[in-house]
Amino acid sequence: MKKLILSTLIVGSTFSLMAQVTLTQETHGFFADQQNPMVLTNYVEPGVSGKDVVWDFSKLEVKSPFMGTIDSYHTSKCCDKFSKGNVVLEEFGNFFVFESSQSSLEQVGFMTSNGVTRFEYSKPFVKMRYPFTYRSSYKGSYEGDYIVNDKVIGKISGNYEVDGDGYGKLILPSGRTLDDVLRVKEVRTTKQVFSNGSALITDVTYRWYVAQHRFPVLVLIRSEVKGENSEPVVSTRAAYNSNVMNTTTAAPLNPASSMNLSVYPNPYAGKVNIEFNTLARENVNLSIFDLSGKLVKEIVNSTLEAGPKRYQFSAKELGLPAGTYILRLKSGNSEDTRKLLEM
Repeated sequence: MKKLILSTLIVGSTFSLMAQVTLTQETHGFFADQQNPMVLTNYVEPGVSGKDVVWDFSKLEVKSPFMGTIDSYHTSKCCDKFSKGNVVLEEFGNFFVFESSQSSLEQVGFMTSNGVTRFEYSKPFVKMRYPFTYRSSYKGSYEGDYIVNDKVIGKISGNYEVDGDGYGKLILPSGRTLDDVLRVKEVRTTKQVFSNGSALITDVTYRWYVAQHRFPVLVLIRSEVKGENSEPVVSTRAAYNSNVMNTTTAAPLNPASSMNLSVYPNPYAGKVNIEFNTLARENVNLSIFDLSGKLVKEIVNSTLEAGPKRYQFSAKELGLPAGTYILRLKSGNSEDTRKLLEM
């Protein structure tokens, strides 16, 4: 009987660990040619931390959709302004420049949509350290220059602390329910020093992640800005991901997004990884074309079982020159395309 109880405990513990969401560059990192559709909502309190939590945000007031896009540093409109970085996130016209690697996602710069104001970090802010799961944590400091019209007008510096502080079930607007959700809490303080004064900014951000979706499924941000001789000013932002799958019903919000097509790294040298997901047994065609529309390689054209899929492509292995190619994925009634750049 003791042996049976021990075996049951071991199996239960193993199952619990397997269910945990683990963030890695491969599963949740930033790669070029990705889009992240989100929907702005009202801000509400983030709820409690801990294990087996139920976060009910079904009553969030939905406002308007927006799209975040990730480009290669080499093809982004802001690349000539920064000396380092390999991927750029663009949201509301603003540019967030990152250095993405297998071990971390580090923010090395920021530029406003008009290009007038930018930050360049001599010591980057570590946005995520991989692998990361429930109860993971890290902290550090960062610093850099505050630049306006290409002139340094001040310095910025600060500290950050990132914690995997919660794990449980998340209920999104319209009652969509997600199981095995990881919550990441980020507290970031920034001091901006100018010739005529300074300001202290405190950002507290909560992000919820699931294993099957690369981007956060919900984000809540509270910011407080305090000048030297002024009262604190508080602002909030909130959004949820409109393309995440409903894990209770296994029904996607739209057919194209259900494939979760991802290509990385991009641009690439050697081989590019191609990943996608099929929700049911269906006909799949994955093909590569050159810019003239000529078929270069048909990677797969057959009926595949449901589940995640992974393939690779290399123009060099086919005796073709480096350059730009078009990837097309057809799965059932869904279709998606990506631009590939082989260096």
